[in-house]
Amino acid sequence: MLYPNLYMMLVGHPGTGKTRTVNVGRRLVSALPEFHLAPISLTFASLVDALDRSKCNIQVPGAEVVNFNSTYICADEMGAFIHKYDNEMFKGLAAFYDPTPYDHERRGNEIRIKIPSPQVNLITGVTPQDLLSFMPEAAWGQGFTSRIIMIFSDERIIGDDFAENVAVRTVELDHDLNTIHNLWGQFHVTPEYRSAVNAWRQLGEPPTPDHPKLTHYVTRRRTHLYKLSMVASVDRSNSLVLNSDDFNTALRWMIEAEAFMPDIFKAGSTNVDAQAIEEIYHFVLISDKGQGISEQRIVRFAKERVPLTSILRIVEIMERSGQLRLMGTERRTGTRFFSATPKESLN
Repeated sequence: MLYPNLYMMLVGHPGTGKTRTVNVGRRLVSALPEFHLAPISLTFASLVDALDRSKCNIQVPGAEVVNFNSTYICADEMGAFIHKYDNEMFKGLAAFYDPTPYDHERRGNEIRIKIPSPQVNLITGVTPQDLLSFMPEAAWGQGFTSRIIMIFSDERIIGDDFAENVAVRTVELDHDLNTIHNLWGQFHVTPEYRSAVNAWRQLGEPPTPDHPKLTHYVTRRRTHLYKLSMVASVDRSNSLVLNSDDFNTALRWMIEAEAFMPDIFKAGSTNVDAQAIEEIYHFVLISDKGQGISEQRIVRFAKERVPLTSILRIVEIMERSGQLRLMGTERRTGTRFFSATPKESLN
């Protein structure tokens, strides 16, 4: 079996299809012989136990039997996989990113586990807000977050709930999956692939993501490129050869994913004040009958949603951002009236 260890996280709002994508992937590989799916809910200790049980053997023609341990973590929701941030789990996953020997020993239980060739793949889904609330700020400077490729989409998938289900599995797909599953060996690099990589490196590996939370991710982009190149090569043929087409395909995949990664942090940064602003804006938008809404009504609505000390600041922010427009001020009382700027007019 040949798989480059690869961690992918599908990030999207509910309804974007991330959960269905993960579930389909889980169903597709579940029928493969000697393919070990890890339990969805895990501690790091149970992951090590599952990996230790997930032994694979391949009889290579003209050589001895190749033994290794391989498991696939496929969780449609990250919260089901890990219930809270676990530093031991994430440091362990960082260690498993490359198939280097792993030793595990627990005191008192006389449990000693040695895994010469551990191999772990991970695909999981999460919403942007859950991801940012789950991962502490310090985690973005640690090993695990630099090793995951985050795929973001906010596209809402609208389909026919009553349409006849289309079979995911086909004879051709089963054949291809089994063929890939039984590949084994070392990749060979063509001069064209080597030249393409070196030229890209000399240019500074453009385009480089510049979001602060992706600073450490950038240091591993070349490793991601090599692993994606292997995926592209296996998708193209069984030759285990990396050529310029594989480089171009891998680079295109990576650049496309990276172009949307900053949107994850924008979409997930909604805090209490931001949520209140959206509710206040919606309240003014639907309540205004053409004469504006008094500031008193806005304050009364807002005080049920944010601390009293934040109300006037939030109204000021909304006015300065253009979400609220001052319609006028009543001379006798000094009461201000606001209207909501139409959504299509907001930049």
